Amino acid sequence: MSTTDETLAAIEAAVLEVPGVTDLYRSRPTVASAVQAVRSIATSTGPLRIVVDDDALRVVIGTDGFRPAPEVARAVHDVSLATAAAHGLALSRVDVRVA
Repeated sequence: MSTTDETLAAIEAAVLEVPGVTDLYRSRPTVASAVQAVRSIATSTGPLRIVVDDDALRVVIGTDGFRPAPEVARAVHDVSLATAAAHGLALSRVDVRVA
């Protein structure tokens, strides 16, 4: 597993710990991140559900319906940025969608 894959796995784990998040769905990759995903599948135990396109992180979550979705999305945004920074991954933005 590459450093980026390890960082993305850490971000996935952190996102799933956010109160109100019930699921993490696969983000639609662009061509560049699709190549990265194929590489990841070949070398790890499973594909990652979040992707990085250039320096933008894409996250798609499901919420529990109790905590307001915009509040959950902001918390996911914040924890994603913090976890990425802690692992040395610089991001220009984090796109969080609620499915």
